[in-house]
Amino acid sequence: MKIMQASREDIKDIAALFTQCFQDSVLHHCGGRLPRPQAMEDVFSLVYEAEPEAAFLAKDAEGTAVGYCFAPACLSGMWQKSLTGGYLLRWFWRWLTGQYGIGLQPVKVILLNKAAFLQSALQPSAGADARILSIAVASSCRGQGVAQQLMEQAMVYFRRKKAKRVRLEVRPDNLPAIRVYEKYGFRSGGYTKDSQGQWLIMYKEMGDSS
Repeated sequence: MKIMQASREDIKDIAALFTQCFQDSVLHHCGGRLPRPQAMEDVFSLVYEAEPEAAFLAKDAEGTAVGYCFAPACLSGMWQKSLTGGYLLRWFWRWLTGQYGIGLQPVKVILLNKAAFLQSALQPSAGADARILSIAVASSCRGQGVAQQLMEQAMVYFRRKKAKRVRLEVRPDNLPAIRVYEKYGFRSGGYTKDSQGQWLIMYKEMGDSS
């Protein structure tokens, strides 16, 4: 297994991995059907362009993408990029012209969930701009230490960027993922929720030795 910096050319593979790994969530947000690939690719393009160094990719011996991790040290930069980089207008136009293959109801669900996410993220007690924003491993490669290798790269990056506190959200019933995060020093810090249910918020103080 090889862990590397992701490139712009990897966005399609990352978007496809996200859709495969979180299909139930994608279906929920998109009205019971999968959107066209362009929708996920546009989202991950923004995440990548906001902080390219924060994108990591895992490839197997054949060069196939089997995992990824986005670990921005300055999440606020992504929101600024979405407003100033023309992304929101581009997304609206592509949705309006049917390029995403989703209707109005999914857009309402997505907007409400993002509003809840922002409300949680902006609480005074949060104090963490650095994030494990999204991490996934193909089902065929789980249990092989891929997630741990991706987390290792994320931690190296956070230290290099002098991040003080890192936050992530995980479903409370995702025990394998929680065990990985605890191994790296993340501890429970409360809950938030979206239209699918609760998220466990976890924090890591980067002064910790783990």
